Amino acid sequence: MIARLAKMAIEVNAIEQPIDFSIPEQKMMLSFYLTIPEVENDRRAMNTTNGMRKNMKEGRWVSTAPIGYKNARDAQNKPLLIQTEKAEAIRKAFEQYATGNYAMEVLRKQMNEEGIKISKNHFTRLLRNPVYCGQIRIKAYRNEEEEIVRAIHEPIVNEELFYEAQRVMAGKKRVLAKITKAREEFPMRGYLVCHQCGGNLTASRSKGRGGLYDYYHCNSGCKERIPANIVHNGFEKWLKSISIKQEIAELYIAVVENVFKNNEVNREVEIVHLTREIKTKEEMVDKAGRKLINDELDKDDYKRLKESIQLEIAGLRYRIGELQSMESGFMEYLRFGMFFLTNPYQYYSTATLEGKQKILGSIFPEKLVFAENNYRTAEPNEIVELLCNIDRDFRGSKKKKVAKNSDQFHQVIPMGLEPMTPTLKVLCSTN
Repeated sequence: MIARLAKMAIEVNAIEQPIDFSIPEQKMMLSFYLTIPEVENDRRAMNTTNGMRKNMKEGRWVSTAPIGYKNARDAQNKPLLIQTEKAEAIRKAFEQYATGNYAMEVLRKQMNEEGIKISKNHFTRLLRNPVYCGQIRIKAYRNEEEEIVRAIHEPIVNEELFYEAQRVMAGKKRVLAKITKAREEFPMRGYLVCHQCGGNLTASRSKGRGGLYDYYHCNSGCKERIPANIVHNGFEKWLKSISIKQEIAELYIAVVENVFKNNEVNREVEIVHLTREIKTKEEMVDKAGRKLINDELDKDDYKRLKESIQLEIAGLRYRIGELQSMESGFMEYLRFGMFFLTNPYQYYSTATLEGKQKILGSIFPEKLVFAENNYRTAEPNEIVELLCNIDRDFRGSKKKKVAKNSDQFHQVIPMGLEPMTPTLKVLCSTN
């Protein structure tokens, strides 16, 4: 640029660092003056990078705060992450995704509805970001390997939940049927099939002369079309007809208490075994690290091995957490189970849309067929007959054995309703 300006008879100079361009040797001073700022910039950038990596190794997040956190400073004026009001939505997203019952896109749209606008790629990165479980990933730099350090900020989720979500994302956990996204007026959408063609029933709202009308209908070309209120009333009628027997209630309490007591020793043994297994796998990582230092193991192989073992360790820790929570959750299981069995209609009618869908998916392992104001399913259920007194007009004679392929609505096996599942399974198997 100085040469171009010189051709235009324009001389570039500095008051504090004058250069006589008529003397060729003065160009050496010009080069010196121009290089000094660039060297200073490079040094400043290096110091900044080193300072940031030093803070990160101390467990501090030095970049823009991720969703759910905000940037702040501690008493020493050092960077610190603080949770925001969005943290609860992030925690809920991790909890739901880790179950394997929710599609990632459903959870992303759910967050958008709650005011957290996030793209597909951003949401995927969010679920993979260890900052949410109190860890910071420091990328490789020069001769330093990539590492993960313990952060000083408060985590939104625990490590077990975070790595359980990673297992789901990596396909290492069996994913159950996805809960269908529904609207409040169609809680049974996704749980009904057409009795004519066997296709799934969807739901929509139509405008008629008298106003708006809700229907469950088939999209396969047949004319199946059922008013939503008839579908809902039939299900609620069945729920109202259920009442728990006193002797069953007493047996329920006794069995649950007995199971928790008898399994206490087994849980402790399994926890010790799992803890030893975790230690063994951690030693495997250390051994692989020594091989890497001695050039006996490729860097990429070490990284893949380490990530794989970390996922396995996370699964073991998650299992330990499950065992420990079962040990302390007796009264929670009991209260929930008793409340639901005493008045399932009340529980269902006051539940959120998500709660209603969980109840439907838990009670009915297979989808339902609704025809002629009656429900049927491929699987019979003698468990409900055992547990509950159902209206005679609905279930037939008490003495009559339940038919294997009965069309009665109540003959559906209740499976997977948390936290009632463990106790119900034990109770039913005991009977």
